[in-house]
Amino acid sequence: MVDFALLEDLKMRIVELVGSNVKPTLVRDLTFCEHDFGNRLVLVLPESLSSVPINLKKRQSLTVRMIGPSLNVFDMTLSRSADGGHVLKYWSTVMQTEDFEEGDTMYLWSFKGPDDILWFVLHA
Repeated sequence: MVDFALLEDLKMRIVELVGSNVKPTLVRDLTFCEHDFGNRLVLVLPESLSSVPINLKKRQSLTVRMIGPSLNVFDMTLSRSADGGHVLKYWSTVMQTEDFEEGDTMYLWSFKGPDDILWFVLHA
């Protein structure tokens, strides 16, 4: 069984942001490509996360924000990939700043922030 517990300091940050509808979204080990070369993280997501619709069409994108384990906030773009999944852009900035390593297990949560903005919370 996967322990999908959200770290206490990240919970507090969500409360500070008046976040709602916090949901576990993804658990995955980082691959070499995602860690060393990727400026994008390919995701398979439902059409809605934390009550924020993400049913994007080709060439559409959505501005999202991410909180890393160090509580840094990253501005990112979520768009539709060619195979119908989703792509989270500007991933390499997160990898470099948060000092993740290949093989680390990452836990991704989503929540709805003020003004209906989709936020992600990431920790390893």
